[in-house]
Amino acid sequence: MHRFRISMCVGLLLLGLMATFAAEGGPLRVGLVLSLGGLGDRSFNDATYAGVTKLRQIPGCQVDVFEPSDIDSMESGLSFMATRKYDLIAGVGLFANEPLRRVAEKYPDQKFVLIDSVVTLPNVLSIIFNEEEGSFYAGALAGLLTKTGKVVFLGGMQSPMIAAFEKGFLKGVSFVNPQAQVMVRYAGTSPDAFNSPELGSKLGKELADNGADLIYHAAGRTGLGLIETARRNTFLVIGVDSDQNALAPGKIAGSMVKRMDVALDRAARSVIDNNFKGCVLTLGLADDGTELVLSKFNRNLFTPVIQERLKEVAQFLNHQGKPVIEEKGASK
Repeated sequence: MHRFRISMCVGLLLLGLMATFAAEGGPLRVGLVLSLGGLGDRSFNDATYAGVTKLRQIPGCQVDVFEPSDIDSMESGLSFMATRKYDLIAGVGLFANEPLRRVAEKYPDQKFVLIDSVVTLPNVLSIIFNEEEGSFYAGALAGLLTKTGKVVFLGGMQSPMIAAFEKGFLKGVSFVNPQAQVMVRYAGTSPDAFNSPELGSKLGKELADNGADLIYHAAGRTGLGLIETARRNTFLVIGVDSDQNALAPGKIAGSMVKRMDVALDRAARSVIDNNFKGCVLTLGLADDGTELVLSKFNRNLFTPVIQERLKEVAQFLNHQGKPVIEEKGASK
């Protein structure tokens, strides 16, 4: 408890110092609260911070980042930013949903963006990704590469969002390899399921012992344990959220990447261009919101036949249309 309070005080003090030294009159001041798990997850939060780095390249754009210790501190960080009247306040991930909803309701004149979850309020732009579509692509890759005919989806916490990853993966495997067996595992039912490398390592070994030779994870830091175990086993991994190919060269077949940088850029420029509005924006393959990054360390796996099949899958998924926008004027 004492450590939590100290962490919160230090975090808010740092934000206060950054706000004090903010460049007045710049085109945009952005405050961003990361998701649980913190920086260094080599997944969701690190992908988000890569987007922060790109935002800071916009002339005059200032981005202050708060790293929460738990869900309660998310709300404290968002509230702090709202009282400092940032031009745009960003929350990230499923666990930011309720904290951001409460703060956005309290500050109706403040602009908010919620990435990877949905809050339907007039002052909230919710940007989500077509995880099912991206995971379909990952499933196709798994179905094409498997030698044993056994592949796995490993999710973190059981939730509708992670279920969309699972659903897309199952469809993608079946699309290219109907005979393949797909095993499904989840790390748990609480937020800790995204933050347990030890459990990810244990599950990876168990799944490999059951004959799986390719595992797609959507499990945050838990997936890092899976990847580490892959180094000592024969199975390959498909990473998620950010490009994880360099974590275990030769053991990652590819990564289904959510382009957090694209989402943050869209939100920031909507404020700069004075066309911000509360709505739901869905980004997918066609608009560079998601992508499948193949490993440069495994080029020998991607034969001309497999590359051609992957192109066919991409063409099947590419809707050749604009991002899906659903406007919402009131909270559910």
